[in-house]
Amino acid sequence: MAFYSSMSQFLFPLIWCSILICLSSGFPTSESSVSPSKAEQDFDMFQQWMVEHGRVYQDSEESKTRFQILQRNLKYITVTNPKRSNSSGAYRLGLNKFADMSPEEFKRVYLHPLEVPTTIAPGTSRSGHTQQNNSCENAPSSMDWRQKRVVTPVKNQKKCGSCWAFAAIESVNAIRTGELVRLSEQELVDCDLTDHDCSGGLPVKAFKWVVQNGGLSKEDDYPYVREKGYCKAEKQSVVKINGYEGVEQTDDALLCAIANHPITVGLDATPLRFYQGGIIDGENCPMGTQPNHAVLIVGYDSKDGKDYWIVKNSWGEDWGMNGYFMIQRNSNAPNGVCSINTAASYPTI
Repeated sequence: MAFYSSMSQFLFPLIWCSILICLSSGFPTSESSVSPSKAEQDFDMFQQWMVEHGRVYQDSEESKTRFQILQRNLKYITVTNPKRSNSSGAYRLGLNKFADMSPEEFKRVYLHPLEVPTTIAPGTSRSGHTQQNNSCENAPSSMDWRQKRVVTPVKNQKKCGSCWAFAAIESVNAIRTGELVRLSEQELVDCDLTDHDCSGGLPVKAFKWVVQNGGLSKEDDYPYVREKGYCKAEKQSVVKINGYEGVEQTDDALLCAIANHPITVGLDATPLRFYQGGIIDGENCPMGTQPNHAVLIVGYDSKDGKDYWIVKNSWGEDWGMNGYFMIQRNSNAPNGVCSINTAASYPTI
């Protein structure tokens, strides 16, 4: 072991030196836009980023490719951030764990089109039971369900397009029963054949499967493995729902629903890739874009005169604001900023 350790200490600098030489030789000599000193600084940062995020690449060629992608992403971030508003609430971008992924690769792994559900019209119920109305009569000026301890810690779907399985069942169950239980997304990935496991899905279809299955298992009993496996669904599942409801595609309707419990929504998550903090205002999100990611709205508030939703993501606590982001509400966009008002739903218990 000592021999291999000493050899790795000797070879590691040589490998990186060869990569740096290879990278430097690939820069155009007729242009001075990237000087050798700038390349060295970028490469030092790349090495630090690799250590921070635990990246190990197959060979020097892959390292070169990933380094060049990171350089392009860094340029995009440094050009984009100064264009933001100077207000304290303006959203910021930063290098994160997705920095070595191209836009096309990120889209292929994490963003899958969400069809607006046709099996449930907004504002109607599929429970067969009379549910509590989402009344706004006593809606507070701000709400954060995390403070009421009905929101589980942020999870990480990893390189599996299973965002549709990270829905509102945990929170609604906690509000109704007083017990916060971490539920199994993997059971849905493995067993819900109406959705498409790691290639995308729709939360209301997941709700329907849970109703038909008679409930959902605990995460501890059916842990997440980030890929489809053999279905081991249990009819004696710990948390049951009796239906699901849609929410009208307006800010007022969403606020009325969220005043009573968190809700699952779809949105165009393209601007979220390098999100670091602040309120997303839709500047990089054209109106009418199709939702490609499912998230959980857990509250709402206002800052510097701008209203926003508090949203829980499923990309881990090392992304965004400890796994959360803020996005503007009460905007002029017909479907909300980044179409966040579409595909809104929640389970009923």
